[in-house]
Amino acid sequence: MKNSKKFLLNLPTVFVLALAVAVPAVSQAEEKKADKEKGPLMDIGVSAYTKRPDENGKSVAEGRAIYESACIYCHGIEGMGDGPVATYLNKDLAPQPRDFTSGIYKFRSTASGELPMDEDLYRTVTRGVTGFMPGFVGLSPTDRWKVVYYIKSLSEDFKGAEPPEAINVVGSAIPSTAVSVNKGYKVYQEYKCWECHGGGGLGDGKKAPDLKDDWDYPLPPRNLTQLRSYKNGSEPIDLYRTIMAGLDGGAMPSYADFFEGEEDDVWHLVNYIRALSQ
Repeated sequence: MKNSKKFLLNLPTVFVLALAVAVPAVSQAEEKKADKEKGPLMDIGVSAYTKRPDENGKSVAEGRAIYESACIYCHGIEGMGDGPVATYLNKDLAPQPRDFTSGIYKFRSTASGELPMDEDLYRTVTRGVTGFMPGFVGLSPTDRWKVVYYIKSLSEDFKGAEPPEAINVVGSAIPSTAVSVNKGYKVYQEYKCWECHGGGGLGDGKKAPDLKDDWDYPLPPRNLTQLRSYKNGSEPIDLYRTIMAGLDGGAMPSYADFFEGEEDDVWHLVNYIRALSQ
């Protein structure tokens, strides 16, 4: 009986692994045959060796077919985050699959409260979400774009909306030195990051036990000492994006207004956070 229970608890992992293995691999040479896309996508740390297909009824329908073969197990047939795997997730420990009908997304490069860019959705489909969602890099870039188009079709918020713009990345990553890390520590203290993430970045701040997302599920803060576990990416530009754009639907707000005119402090904070994992 105990073994059966253990198997049931591991069903989400079984489904995720099966999906990741089932997706056909695309060779690097095949991806590089197409032009390397420029623009906002490159600015947020994702490479795509493809020309985007047109977003029309045909590409949306083809995206739906891919979605129904690989995504419904977690996100559900109608995209409401209620797939069969979701029922096995411990709601006290794991975030629930995204409800695509809500139009609310954590992983964005746009200002808080705005819709994500298509490139943001593409990045998530490609990379996955560490610890929770596999990356679908095995799908051809064209198919990934079609999935993005279908996901957008599930929310009324995207229909007729002006394409959102990425937040302005001010400056570039500052080399991580003892001086920069020390400045970042002072920023961490000034803006009270420790209230959620804890004094040592372990995710054990005084507010941590009471944090919940917009759907009233418990939302433990990220343990900043585990760099590889960052769901929104752990490269400097990824942390910059998280700090400045926030994670809509979650407890992490945007700090863009706080850093206005003091953008170097963001990069110092990024260096301090990354130093915690060392």
